[in-house]
Amino acid sequence: MFQKATIAEQLDRWRKLLRFVRIYGPGRTLYKAAGRMRLRVPQLGRTRGTNIGLIGCGQFAFATIGYYLQRYFRRGILACYDVDEQATRTLARSLRVLRACSSVEELFETPELGLVYIASDHASHADYAARALDRGLDVYVEKPIAVTEEQLLTLLRARVRSVGRLFAGYNRPFSKAICILRSLTKVDLSGGITLGCFIVGHRLGPEHWYRRPEQGTRVCGNIGHWLDLFVHMLCWRSLPDKLDIAITWADYEERDDNICIAIRSDRGDLFSVILTSRNEPFEGINETINFQHGDTTARIDDFRRMTVWQAAKLKKYRFWPKDVGHREAIGQPFALLPGRAWHEVELSTLLMLHITEMVRLGEQQSTFSFAQEWTRIEAAIDEGVGRPSPTCNSRSH
Repeated sequence: MFQKATIAEQLDRWRKLLRFVRIYGPGRTLYKAAGRMRLRVPQLGRTRGTNIGLIGCGQFAFATIGYYLQRYFRRGILACYDVDEQATRTLARSLRVLRACSSVEELFETPELGLVYIASDHASHADYAARALDRGLDVYVEKPIAVTEEQLLTLLRARVRSVGRLFAGYNRPFSKAICILRSLTKVDLSGGITLGCFIVGHRLGPEHWYRRPEQGTRVCGNIGHWLDLFVHMLCWRSLPDKLDIAITWADYEERDDNICIAIRSDRGDLFSVILTSRNEPFEGINETINFQHGDTTARIDDFRRMTVWQAAKLKKYRFWPKDVGHREAIGQPFALLPGRAWHEVELSTLLMLHITEMVRLGEQQSTFSFAQEWTRIEAAIDEGVGRPSPTCNSRSH
């Protein structure tokens, strides 16, 4: 039987609701709460005719993808599918999806389908995305885009042969803080970049699906975000080649949690990321990011505030609602201007997979070469394609 919540638990729920309104705004908080309870959300204004399919109907699909598609881009969802039939049905009812599909094949065969968002379990991302690309569809795939090298090759081969466009859900580079910081930073071609990320993550029990061996560990599930941000910032200048990687963890038996990863490059760059999850953060994931390059020093406080120092100049920014870049990332298929260079995502994924393997094997020291890894992967994609090697400054998707 269900136990009645105590007064203290009820007060905590109200405190959390009010905190979320202050952090995320009332609209996003409404979707977050409705997603948990699978309530129907009110429709404000008209949505345009839609050609969008959604694979994966969990909380992220509901409260993040669904929210931004409907509230900001005025796009309805044509069809949805999840391996959990109840998740499919309840999301379809709550977000007024026209077609709740009983299989992914049914979704792919939906007339007028042109764009697919993928937010399923991590191990299924690459397969779903490749199958959609092979049908000529545009694809937005949430992070990680792959959890093994074999999956990455499957996806990249499909991208090369498809007329469809491919977008990734690594959203931090699209945040207002990072975009403003990029515009303020004067690039020093001979100078190093220092980036430090301290992340308070959700506490995950042994039964959580992130813990399943096939899901790629928390390196793919969480830390990939900040590895991708590191690669993105390196490309502001230009990439180094060789990286020296050192890893330490609090518990060998749980190596992908309470972990510290440190990287130095052959061009004097330094990167560190600490993921700690010793208790459940009341306000959700919290991140503190410090950056230094040339005459620019910056601190980002949970993507709600940013302070930038440049010599004697001091600038402070506040972002409300909290902006980690979801809106612009999810809106990539609708953008009028070319967006982020896809090759950054390819390279950050290769680095992520390398570190994932280190964690799985219990290795604490390793080296990595962007040039060698990309040359090896490119040769394996599809020998008949004959495309030129892209650079991190390429603007193509």
